[in-house]
Amino acid sequence: MKRLTFILVFVAALAFGIMSRAPLSFVMRNAGLVDQGISWQQARGTIWNGQVTGLGYRGQSVGALDVKSSPLSLLSGTITSDVKWVSQVGRARGKLKLSGSSVNLSGLSAELDISRLNGIHTELRRIGGVLKLSDASARVDSTGKCLAASGAAQLDLIRRLGIQYGRDWPMLAGAPTCNDGDLELPLAGDGPNGERFEITLRARSDGRTGMDVHVEGLDSQATAALAAMGFTNTGNGYTLRQEAALAEGN
Repeated sequence: MKRLTFILVFVAALAFGIMSRAPLSFVMRNAGLVDQGISWQQARGTIWNGQVTGLGYRGQSVGALDVKSSPLSLLSGTITSDVKWVSQVGRARGKLKLSGSSVNLSGLSAELDISRLNGIHTELRRIGGVLKLSDASARVDSTGKCLAASGAAQLDLIRRLGIQYGRDWPMLAGAPTCNDGDLELPLAGDGPNGERFEITLRARSDGRTGMDVHVEGLDSQATAALAAMGFTNTGNGYTLRQEAALAEGN
């Protein structure tokens, strides 16, 4: 029995030694990532400490990743990694856990330039804005379906829009959530004169992204300005909706 135990420990140690030295590029090529629409220009280091540059998803450039993984996570049948992401869109850092059936992202903090995100209306791109996420988490299955999401978020788009029209409009706040398998971020805020602003950002499991904006209680001058931007009168306010495929450029 002791001999069998020794053999098992030796085999496990040997397997770990081989894996710890496996180039990250080799692991990525053999992990089925290409079949899921993921591409990259260069992968350096190992799965425990590596960098990926020129990262892409379904034809869309998404930046670069630094990955530091925990070997002990293998004992639970998962790979847990601390990741840092940087691109023209922004930057983020968090903890990523990969299992056979799902991907879990936790402790996420991020700052994103919404003018560089897909699914944002052209007029709103010109205004710009920063989306900030803190202590966010998300869990998706192998098909990209959103299973759970939480955290806190802030967006200054409406505040910037208000400054453009001489209005004291608010910062919007909200939390990520799942809706029929789609990842959504509903944000809302109230102005000092009874205005109501609602924005929902969404990422569908099929790769489409989009943004819905709904406003209520604006004065006639602000309403006319939004109508000129393409907002539609829905009877209880004005709404603007935009959607794009992930592969569409900015």
